Amino acid sequence: MTIPKIHNIEHISFPKPEEIRLKNNIQAFGFNGSKNDILRIDVLFNSGRWTEPAKLVAEATAKLFKSGTTSLTSFELNEKIDFYGSTIKATAGYNTFTVSLYCMHRFLEPSLQLLKTCLTEIIFPENEIHIFQKNSISKLKVSQEKNDYLADVAFKNAIYGKEHPYGYEITEDAIKNISQQLLLQFYQQDIQPQNATVFIAGKYGDNELKLIDEYIGNWSIVDSQQSTVGNRQYAKEKSNQKIHVKKPNSVQASIIIGKELFNRHNEDYASFVLLNTIFGGYFGSRLMSNIREEKGLTYGIYSSLAALKHNGIFSIQTDTNLENLEVCLSEIYLEMERLQQETIPEQEIILARNYLLGKFLGRTDGNFNQIEVFKSYFIENISIDKFEETVETIKQTNALSLQRLAQKYFLKDSMFEVVVG
Repeated sequence: MTIPKIHNIEHISFPKPEEIRLKNNIQAFGFNGSKNDILRIDVLFNSGRWTEPAKLVAEATAKLFKSGTTSLTSFELNEKIDFYGSTIKATAGYNTFTVSLYCMHRFLEPSLQLLKTCLTEIIFPENEIHIFQKNSISKLKVSQEKNDYLADVAFKNAIYGKEHPYGYEITEDAIKNISQQLLLQFYQQDIQPQNATVFIAGKYGDNELKLIDEYIGNWSIVDSQQSTVGNRQYAKEKSNQKIHVKKPNSVQASIIIGKELFNRHNEDYASFVLLNTIFGGYFGSRLMSNIREEKGLTYGIYSSLAALKHNGIFSIQTDTNLENLEVCLSEIYLEMERLQQETIPEQEIILARNYLLGKFLGRTDGNFNQIEVFKSYFIENISIDKFEETVETIKQTNALSLQRLAQKYFLKDSMFEVVVG
């Protein structure tokens, strides 16, 4: 048997979407070319936690997005969607609210009709709100028993403060405060065509675009209320940088170390992605090799840089036995110091770089992957050209550049440290 040759990834290009303008002036982007007769349509709103009138309203709206109209109960609406083998779901993010439709070609028109119903006719019945509240409180109580959940809450509170959209904690009071009036206020102000962008992925032609324009392009903006998007500013609160929440009878501790950082706009972003990969971003990372493989202090440890619209969050997360807590913390900071003081061997850089390039290549494979990547850049107001620039920067970043980045950003005194256990 002949073993296939290993080839370096020389170039990764990201396909440009088709740009479409619907009748009501909604901008749409299309990624065409799937072999299967399946369509995905995402309606993305510049909204989410950042614009909600009260805590948890955006998430509650997403959960209750098929809760019923004046003529259809939640059960009847969901049954109609299921009848066509389609899926309609809503998700709320920090700065976005997304409604997604997945359907077969032959059922596109009735599925779009149901999508339009969800976008314009939901009334959020009181009985559905009560069910949501009851279920949410039950899930919250389960989550509050988990160390990793409490650590995540404390970490975001420490960085942003308890009132910031990126940092606030879901509480029982916030769940009980959800009302039909608040949901309708958010729905009528933010879920509107002038606040929307459409993304299409899958196999489509003129007939499919005509149907999309007929239902979403005819969505009237005449009677919509003024959106709250862009009107809000949130101040960050100062907090202790070291937080240890003790839990009685706990034998393990959840650890999060990190800080507010940057998103893709920053000139250091691409090189930092490579540095983070070497540090703790994949299974062959230094944190994994030292703390998991060599010392057996944890089952897993990783670091990540989450890019958000207004900034980013760098974090290191793991769980360890309480008896190993101090050693685990010490080793994490030791690995930071090593990256500051020593240049990384070239072979280690090549390994991490090849891993990253493989991931970037995978993101260009298929329309559904492409739409996810394109949306993430769109949300941050960045040209998709930045994708290819990031790849090229990763390929060119050397050991000296990585050491300087570690000296700039891996400073122990700049990190928040949260331990729960």
